[in-house]
Formats: sequence, C-alpha cells, structure tokens
Amino acid sequence: MISSNNLTRAGLLIASGLAVGLAFPKFDLSLLAWIGFVPMFYALEGETLRRVFWWAFLQGFAANLVGLYWIPIPIHDFADVHLAFAILPMFLLAGIVALFTALAIWSGEFVARRARIPIVVTMPLAWTAVEWIRTYYPIGFPWNLLGYTAYRNLELIQFAEFTGVYGISALIVFFNAVVYTVIFRRGSNRLLIASLAALTSLMLILFGFGAWRIANLKTIAPEGSFRVAMVQGNIPQSLKWNPEFLPHSYKVYQDESVAAARRGADLIVWPEAAAAFLFQPDDRYPADWAEDAAYRTALLTMAQRIGDPILFGAPAMAHSDGRPGFYNRAYLVSARGEVTSHYDKMQLVPFGEYVPARALLGSFVNRIVEGFGDLIPGDRQTLFSVKGATLGILICYESIFPDFTRREVADGATVLINITNDAWYGQSSAPYQALAMAAMRSVETKVPMVRVANTGISTIIEPSGEITHRTPLFKRGTEIETVRWRRVQTAYTRVGDLFSEICFVLMAIGLIFAWRWPREALPITVIASPALHSNGRG
Repeated sequence: MISSNNLTRAGLLIASGLAVGLAFPKFDLSLLAWIGFVPMFYALEGETLRRVFWWAFLQGFAANLVGLYWIPIPIHDFADVHLAFAILPMFLLAGIVALFTALAIWSGEFVARRARIPIVVTMPLAWTAVEWIRTYYPIGFPWNLLGYTAYRNLELIQFAEFTGVYGISALIVFFNAVVYTVIFRRGSNRLLIASLAALTSLMLILFGFGAWRIANLKTIAPEGSFRVAMVQGNIPQSLKWNPEFLPHSYKVYQDESVAAARRGADLIVWPEAAAAFLFQPDDRYPADWAEDAAYRTALLTMAQRIGDPILFGAPAMAHSDGRPGFYNRAYLVSARGEVTSHYDKMQLVPFGEYVPARALLGSFVNRIVEGFGDLIPGDRQTLFSVKGATLGILICYESIFPDFTRREVADGATVLINITNDAWYGQSSAPYQALAMAAMRSVETKVPMVRVANTGISTIIEPSGEITHRTPLFKRGTEIETVRWRRVQTAYTRVGDLFSEICFVLMAIGLIFAWRWPREALPITVIASPALHSNGRG
C-alpha cells in the first residue's frame, strides 16, 4: 500500500515536472522554470539517495511527457503506426531523458549531503554537467535544454555568448535552489543572506550586460547585407514524395522563386528536401536518374533565367559499406545556373533518419524509420559563399547543437542558413521548440540566421536572438527581407563548451571527494510538514 507521504511526494514531483514542461514552447509559461524545481527540492527532503534518484526520475518523466508529447504525431500520421504503439517511443524517449534529470539531481544531492556543500552550489554544477553529457551521449539529444525556456528574455540571455545555453540552464537551477533555500530556511542565516545577495547581484549584472549588448550590436556597422527570399512552399507531407504530386510541388517553388527575383531578392532559399527528386546524377543508377533529369535541367535553367542563386534541399544518392542510401543534402546553384557547392547533413535525427544500434532494437523501430527514409551522414561541414557573405548551413535538427553551429561560425560563417521541414509535427509544440533552440544559436555566436521551413516557421533571427519577420504555420508564401552581418566573435565561438566542461570537471571532483572522504551529513532543520519529512535529510 502506498503511504500518504509517498503520495504527497509523488504529487509534488509531478507538479514540479509539469511546471517545467509548461515553461517550454509553445506553452511558453517561462516563469514556471524559475520556480518549478522548488517543489521537487522540498519533496526530496528526508529521502535516501536511492529514492532521490527515482523521485527525480518521476519529475523528469513528467516534464518530458509535456515537452515531447508531439512524438506520436509523425509516427502515427506518416509511418502508419497505430496510435497505441506510436506513443511508445514518446514514453521511451521521455524516460531516457528523465534518467539524465535523475542523474543530475542525485549527483547534486550526493555531494551536498556527503561533502556538506550547499545545493545552491551543487545543483547548478550537476545540472549543467549532465546537460552537456546529454548533448553528446549516448546518441546526442540536446532537445529542450532548460535554458531554452528563457529564449524570449533577450536582455537576460545575452551572456550565452560566453557560456552557451548551458549557462542559462545553470542560472535557472541556481535561482530555484536559492528560492528553495531562502523560503524554507535550509541552512544558516549566513548562507541564506549570501545566497540571496549572490543571486540578486548576478541577475542585476546579467540584465545590465544584456541591455548594453543589445544596444551595442545596433551601433556596430554591418560588414555587408543581402536580400533573402524565404520560400515557404507549404507542401503537405502526405503528398511530398508522391511522384504524381511532384509537378505541382516543383511549380510552387518555381513560381515563388520567379516572383521573388522580380521583387529584388539576392538569394532565394527553399526548405529542406524541397526538391523532391534526385538532383545529382549517379551513373550507377541511370534508370532512377533519368526520371529526375528534367527537373534538374529546369532548376538550373530557372536560376540562370532569373539571375539569382538558389539554395535548396534535395536527397542525393549515397553509398556506405557497399550499400546504397541517401544523403539529406543542401545545394547552392549560382545565378549562372551552375552547382557551386553542396553540404550533406551530418547530425541525423535518431529514429527519424537512422536507427541507433539497429541490430539490437528490432523490427519495430526499423518500421518507423522506413516511413521516413534511411539516411547516411555527411562527413564535413561546408560553407557557401553568396553576395560577400559566408553561409553556414544547418539542416533541420542540426540547429539544436550548440557546438556544431559554433564550429561553422569559427570556420568563418557570417550568416547561418537553417533549412528544415517541420510538416511532420502539425500544429504541435515541436516547430516552436525548434525555433527557440535555433534562436539561441544566434545569441551564442552573434551571427544572424535565416530559417526557412516547408510549412513554417520561417524567420530571420537577429544576432541578439530576436525573432523577426516570422511566418505563420501552414501558409504558402515568400518573405523577402534584408540580412545584415557584422564581424563579432564571441567567447563561446572561440572556446566552445568550456563553461559546461568546467562544471563537469568540478562535479566529477565533488563526486569523488564525497565518495572517498564523506563528512557528516549536512544537517537540515525541517520546519514544514513533519509527517512528510520525518526522516530528516540524508
């Protein structure tokens, strides 16, 4: 029988998880992120470290169910998987990400209790370290890192140019830990006063820096500019790869491009895989290529006729380990009608574009991927040159990787181009979450981004992270805007994930110290709900 104490704890932890989940787009109740962990910290008082792990897992699971509720939509609608089975990957992925939440909270508690270090120190370090790990291992899924909840607070988030998004995550956890410590008076008066003073000073400094930085960016003279046409074809995903629909979809992009050239565009950008045919010839498959040759010729001829370069996405034949496959490729065709550059997507979507550990995961996930396509990753980042600008290309999911984008800017990219297709996700939160993550890349690098999506949201993201000229979802049209770039190199561009790596090292040292040389558990006076906290802390 479940005790009333455990039911109360479970309720607090689920409420904490729901609050954090609702802080992300498109709910955008971002203030909840700044207090959402407080109920969890309170509920964990008096619990053993083993139970701390699983209670924290519950909180993370609830948060990620809210944040990832959209996963069954593409699996059900486009991979023809029954809804009862389509929800299983959502639960699986929410559970995997929740394990990272549990690891972070457990690590912070372990060091706090056994090394007698306040959680206002241990929790931000642990959370940042684990978010950094999640970005790269085991498959790399940095979706909805905590710092993204603040993407609309432009003054506050400018310091990400030093720390990356990880610094914003650390700040939010620090804020929660201080609120919990002060409200429930967990610690000495000296600790309470010091924590509150540190938080207040830090927030004032960060807001002040952010306001200055935004104003400063406006005073820096642009190095160059061009007018970009963002072509939002709004091609239904259910028809996109139907050969009978190809003449119509191609005509949509052709007509929009011709009109954009007449309106003075310098560069025309189509979304990811907008050209739903094999654009690149492959002598090994002449029959397949013959069907698409006419579209290649038509596209090259159009670029030459309108006198504008066209950047677009299309599949390309690939070979890996002797087997054929496909690249998710971006091409640049010059105003002379010549292919000048291409880039093959490197960061593929797990379970959407490839199956991690395919041999171990069975036919169910194979079937899901067959619904989307089985792709091969590219092996190098390629920069394009247009109108004096150096373009760094991000295809779809790649815009959620901080260091991946940073490397393009470090290599010389002055404008980022993110082509994507979010038609899979309908009117769910996913397109809004992807947009928020893309905006943070501009904050970190101070490089503008042009984001072009098949069904939206297409937009220009300023170096400050301001989202401008955004299009509505599921509306066809072309937005033409001027993009200006400046030579501003940020600390994050130069040193990358140094802040989160330092947090990882400090947390590792703390864990080793607490394990090898534990001190007497940190005493905490429980002043609320004696029944709930009858065991004390530790």
